[in-house]
Amino acid sequence: MADPHIQSDLDYLDKLTVILYRCALTSSAAFMSVIAWEASFATQAMVIAALIAATTVHIYDKRFRLLIVGSGLFAAVWLMMGLWNPLALGAALFTFSALAIKEYFCFQLKVLMLTPLALAGFWFCQVFGQDQISIAFSMTGSILLAVAAFSKWRMPVHFDIGDKSRYQV
Repeated sequence: MADPHIQSDLDYLDKLTVILYRCALTSSAAFMSVIAWEASFATQAMVIAALIAATTVHIYDKRFRLLIVGSGLFAAVWLMMGLWNPLALGAALFTFSALAIKEYFCFQLKVLMLTPLALAGFWFCQVFGQDQISIAFSMTGSILLAVAAFSKWRMPVHFDIGDKSRYQV
């Protein structure tokens, strides 16, 4: 997570990763809004968005970065193996839950702390066949992810990067 008061020199890759991260966060909100009806397509799309978001997020602490990237990679690998797609979706939703918590610390929007509950609620309802209830959770998750994405797009690009010298390798 970056310090908005520090403006590092951004190269092309810095700007590209910020834009990709913001696009993945935005698309996750759109995919969550249709996942209850188009589960197969939206699951694949959520996993792809989670992998893109996880690999382009800018977090100083390598432990948290590894956790987020690891869950995104797990989701992609599990989906490709085709064993049980709900587990891949769960890992993707975990990725977006962690990113929502990260964005909470960035924006101090308390409502973002509800994102993991909404996404987990959706996942459990899907797994246990509670389709009607899952719709409410998917819409709530979609709105919360959209709030995070909207807040992100309002910021200048350099806010996402902060002090490039503080990143742990």
